[in-house]
This record gives sequence, C-alpha cells and structure tokens, in this order.
Amino acid sequence: MMEVPVLIVGAGPVGMSLALLLERFEVESLVVERHPTTTPHPKAYGCTARTMEHFRVWGIEDRVRGAGLPPGSDVIAWCESLSGPIVALTHPEPSVNTPAPKSIVPQDAIEEALDDALDARPGVDLRRQTRLESFVQDDDGVTALLRRLGDGEELTVRARFMVGCDGGSSTVRDLLGIEMEGPGALQRRATHYFRAAVGHMPHVRDVIGFLCRPRDRPALDVLGTGPDGDRWRFIQWLKDDDEQPYSEEHLIALVREYWGIPDLHVEPINVQVWNMSAQVAKQFRQGWVFLAGDAAHRFPPAGGIGMNSGIQDVHNLAWKLVAVLAGHAGDALLDSYHTERHPLAWSNTNWSVEGFDRIEEMDKIFHNRDVDPDPWRELLIDQDKQIHCEGQAMGFVYADGAVVDDGSALPPQQPRYYWPTDRPGARFPHFWIDASHEVSSIDWFDTEFVLVCGPDATAWQQAGNKLAETTPVPLVVRVLPHMVGPLTIERDGAVLVRPDGHVAWRAKRAGDATELTEALTIVLAGGSSYRSHQEPLTN
Repeated sequence: MMEVPVLIVGAGPVGMSLALLLERFEVESLVVERHPTTTPHPKAYGCTARTMEHFRVWGIEDRVRGAGLPPGSDVIAWCESLSGPIVALTHPEPSVNTPAPKSIVPQDAIEEALDDALDARPGVDLRRQTRLESFVQDDDGVTALLRRLGDGEELTVRARFMVGCDGGSSTVRDLLGIEMEGPGALQRRATHYFRAAVGHMPHVRDVIGFLCRPRDRPALDVLGTGPDGDRWRFIQWLKDDDEQPYSEEHLIALVREYWGIPDLHVEPINVQVWNMSAQVAKQFRQGWVFLAGDAAHRFPPAGGIGMNSGIQDVHNLAWKLVAVLAGHAGDALLDSYHTERHPLAWSNTNWSVEGFDRIEEMDKIFHNRDVDPDPWRELLIDQDKQIHCEGQAMGFVYADGAVVDDGSALPPQQPRYYWPTDRPGARFPHFWIDASHEVSSIDWFDTEFVLVCGPDATAWQQAGNKLAETTPVPLVVRVLPHMVGPLTIERDGAVLVRPDGHVAWRAKRAGDATELTEALTIVLAGGSSYRSHQEPLTN
C-alpha cells in the first residue's frame, strides 16, 4: 500500500495547481489522471488578474502570458463577416489594482505550463492513465483503489486527505453521493479547434474573438487561442442530442466562407462536445474528501471565470490542509473551505448565467441596431461589464470563515469594479513597494502568515516577532515603507494576512500584543465563531 498526505484526483489546471501549491508548502501529493496527456483542446479561455497573481508568485506567469493573446486584446468584436467590417468593439480596460493583469490564454497552454512546473518538483507524483475506482473513509483518512488503464494494474493508496478535481462529471462527487443544485443543461455546444493562418490581417490579434452575426447565415462565435493569429475555435450550437458536430469538410468550407478567403488553408485539430450547465454541489466537503473546480461548480463561460474559480478554490484549501497536517489547526479550519467558497460559487454561477442571457438578448437586437440604436449601445456597454469583471474576480470578501470579523461594514461587491480594502476576509490590496514597480504587496503572500505592519507600528512588529519565535505556525513580519496603498489601518496599525493573501485580522491602531496571538488562534480554529478561552497555539 502506498501512503501519501494528499491524493488529488484530476490533473487539469485545478488539480495541478493544488499539487504545485502543496509542494511549495513541502507537502507531498499523488495526482492521478485518467487521460494520457494534458488537454489537446483549448477548453477554458483566459486567466483573471487574481489567477495571474498566483502564477506570478509560483514563477510561471511569463510562460503562461507568452502563450496568450497580446496585452490589451480583451476585446469582443461584433461583425457580419470575419473579414470585416467590424460593427462594434468592446473597450479594453487596464487595471491599477494588480501587478499581474489578466491574460487571454487557452487552457491547453496553461496545463502545459503547470505540467512542466510539476515535472521539476520532487514532491509531486503525477500518474496519468490512472483512474480512481473506489475509496472508503475512516476516522483517520481515506483508502483509495486506483487502476492503471494501460495494463489494469491496481494500486491501493492511503491518504490523509483526498481532493476531487476531476471535472464536471466527477467520479469523486458521484462516489460521495453529493448532489448538484441548479439546471444541468442550459445549452449543448460543439467547439471546433483548427488552424488557419489569418494573422496577417490587422484586426485578428487585437480581440478575444468575434461574434459573427450574418444576415443570411447562422450566427457563429469565433475565438482566437494563441498569439500568432493561426489557431481558432468555432462554437457550434447543437439544438438537441441528435444533432451532430460539423464534419471536417463542412468546417473547412464554413471557415473559408466566414473569413471570405476561398483558398484559405484550414487544418482541423479536434472537436469537443459539451453541455453548458449552472450547478453547484450541495457540499464541498465530506469527511476527509473535498471537491474543487468543476467537480464543485459548473457555470456558463460568460465572463471566463470557471477555471479561475477552481484555481481560487485550491488556493483557499491548500494552506488549510497543510495547517491540519502539521498539527497547527483542527477540523473546524477545514470546514471553513465550504463556508468561504460555497457562497462565492453561487455568486459566480448566477453572474455567469446573467452574462449568458445578456448575449442572447444582444443577438436579438443586433440586426435592428440601425433602426433602434439606443438598446444596442446600452447592451454593448453592458457587455463591457461582463468582460471587465475585476470585482467579480477578486472583490469577494469572506464574511464568514477563517477570519476575525471586526464588525465593520462589508464593502459592496460590484462585478465590474473592484474596491480594494484591508477588511478581514478581503484580498489584501496590491500596491507597489518600490519606486521601480518590481515588488508588489501581493508578492509577500505564499506559504506563511504575514503580519503587515504600518511604518510606525513598533509594538506590533515586536509582538509579531515574538509570536513567530514561539508558535510552530509559519509567520513573518513585514513593515510597510510607506502608506500609499488603499489601507484603513493607521501608521501604527497592522493586519494579519493568511497564506492565500486574504486578510485574517485587522488592528487599525496600536493595541495589546495578546490580541495578535488570540487572532491567529481564532483563525486556525475556524474563524470568528471560535471561543477565545481555549489555549493559543505555542510550542
């Protein structure tokens, strides 16, 4: 029998991100994936700034960004022909709230970058063509039966924790018997992936994709998937289960017709049929087993936050698993994963459904735009809100969970606008630490708790350094050289930030040093519901 701290089922972006995170904490994992390689299909499309911030800290940002569209290409083009004229463009919107702007990059390139990163990590055992057959739980962990698909060899694995990152048709979720809530079939689609060298045209590398709506032909969505203008995806809506995807011959003819280039060389790569749904699992945790990514939530691609939500799931979960494995925290901290991520999953699901409905509404009035331009313009503005969703991507504040709520008002969450705040539960804001804009406050948060102190917070610095010497919990003290960030703490105040970059506790001014010790204890015990009379964690 093989023993491992964490068994990860599924080696897509979510599963590989979790493995990479755990390895950064020096925790070993076994990752099993039934497919033989990383995905050959683009699938998900685009990384939000929050995901790119993680990749920045993990050292793979440049690799991922280099496989995407050029900066500033987060634009949708409406047209009646792919060769023009372009009827309307949405507006790119740069951000000052992140050191790592979002990137329009396809999932296949992301998986390749993560796979290469894991290949150099000795703490990760990634086994492809291996399927989870069954598992049982007891008081101390999980015993799983795996099968190697090539020769049928079985392997029994004993793990303290297991995480299902195995997609929308999750075996882990099915074996747990966890139900999904919400509509299971909004639409059926076929995505055709192909090569066609049209990068010589000046407009094709400046947009995410084209919503092509000819007057005399079917509507078609076309998305670019690389920096060179030679790889594309055609989205085909399938009316029912009996309708089949286009044949290769029909696809080639269609591409040439819509691009208006009769002799265009078109090379089909592959096609994927999938069902769009809007569902969230009732539970993200059962015993020692957790669900993340599409195994936990599935929603329409409008806004492009599905894969990103999954990566945020495991970013939230990893440090909690590590804390329990190290004996720094108890079971209640693990419950905070569902407490924090489940409401956000529903928020993202509902917002994506609204975006999906909005696109259908736009289709209806597109051809009436010259007769009645006002609704058309209003909906274009509304589509900008869908594409530029910084607030939805990183503005969510954990109102409950592994935080010490200070009773302050929750900042409003608006999908388009991100309102930076150092309130407990929020992502600690980005601001540049140095004048050369090389070091961001975001870079401080990785595998340790961080006590961020104001320039004059001598008392908190001393308290933090003393606590770091006496607690087994990894803790470092950082002192702000200036107060130029969007902060509410005073120069003598401090905030305690979790390894995932979310604020755990805030002291706006100088205070009693015992407050810091109590705050860390409360967070590791699961959050504000913890009763502070229990003993703090010390050596």
